[in-house]
Amino acid sequence: MCLNAYIGIDMAKDKFDYCAMDRDLNVLCTGNNCSNSIDEFRKFSDVLTKLNGSDMALKIGMESTGIYHVLLYNHLRKEGFSVRILNGLEVRGMKKSRVRKTSNDSIDAQSIARYLMVTEGKESFQFPEDLENLRELVTAYDMLTCKIRTTKNNIIRAMDVLFRGLSNLISINANTTDLLEKYRTAEDFMNADQNELMKYLTKRKTAGIIEAAKSAPEPGNNKQALEIEMSSLIRILNVLTDEKMKIEESMKRELESHDHVIKSIPGIGSINGSIILGKIGDIKRFENAEKLVAFAGIDPVIKESGKMRLQKSISKRGDPLLRSAIYMSTIVAVRCNPVISEFYERKVGGGMPKQKALVAASRKQCHIIWSVWHNNKPFEIPEKFKSTD
Repeated sequence: MCLNAYIGIDMAKDKFDYCAMDRDLNVLCTGNNCSNSIDEFRKFSDVLTKLNGSDMALKIGMESTGIYHVLLYNHLRKEGFSVRILNGLEVRGMKKSRVRKTSNDSIDAQSIARYLMVTEGKESFQFPEDLENLRELVTAYDMLTCKIRTTKNNIIRAMDVLFRGLSNLISINANTTDLLEKYRTAEDFMNADQNELMKYLTKRKTAGIIEAAKSAPEPGNNKQALEIEMSSLIRILNVLTDEKMKIEESMKRELESHDHVIKSIPGIGSINGSIILGKIGDIKRFENAEKLVAFAGIDPVIKESGKMRLQKSISKRGDPLLRSAIYMSTIVAVRCNPVISEFYERKVGGGMPKQKALVAASRKQCHIIWSVWHNNKPFEIPEKFKSTD
């Protein structure tokens, strides 16, 4: 009789811990503070091979940790072991279920092993190897996007002191960063040649800034430091923006190299398509479209008490970048996909606010993505929406 061994792996930046248990919760072996080195990886592979050689079927799982789990995961896959990558939300409940609230990496490894035991039979998801490069590009894109957002917020912080109200009149983009390299304070704008300002702004916008400058308070003694800070932040923003454009070009080329059916769905462009493909990997991990909706965090939060049933906002528990990509593709689809357009207009016509209707249409878009991808058939506009001309 073949017994199962449940091996939980807890990953950290520089080390990993593991715990192997049988179904009776007997600890078969453990490893603590193992360094993330090829030697330790090989020693761990030997441990797994010995367990497997003693007529034990191995059920291995590790919690996704952004990037830290990838090296060991890849090593184990090359050695022929099947490994489940677990979402942190999946394992969190098992960790909290312990009577004693003590938590450390070795205990967390035990919790992961116990979770594998409880969820036995669930199919192991392995991210497709041919999409790993796209996934990493998407990760880099997400990181640069976050850094750009933070840098823009810091520029606005400096703007609000140097020229109170300016951040309400202009947004931060390529034109305005060039403008802010020359003009930063209300006094700068008051003394500027308006024809020069209109190289960067519309006539109406220019007039609004000049009017705001007349009532703007003087900056304090930190004016010089803030000007230096803003100049530095603008240079950083320009570099980040250039790098993001390079990543986007790489994402486009990578997506083009895949003859994937989701590219046939109206509204899904090269960037959003790259994100959707790079984040999901394999649609077979979702039994139905609603599972994909929940993974993206577009599922509604339902509160029930007695006879009362209240639907609140979306859960937002899924991947925020994937959710954003699906939402942005839906905005485009409202204009170019009659299926989404008709659904959206029907919701708005029934009294639903436009923002909520877009969220509902995003769920519809998820269903289309799942269906097209799951059936591996390009999207086709239904006959009822086709012109009879």
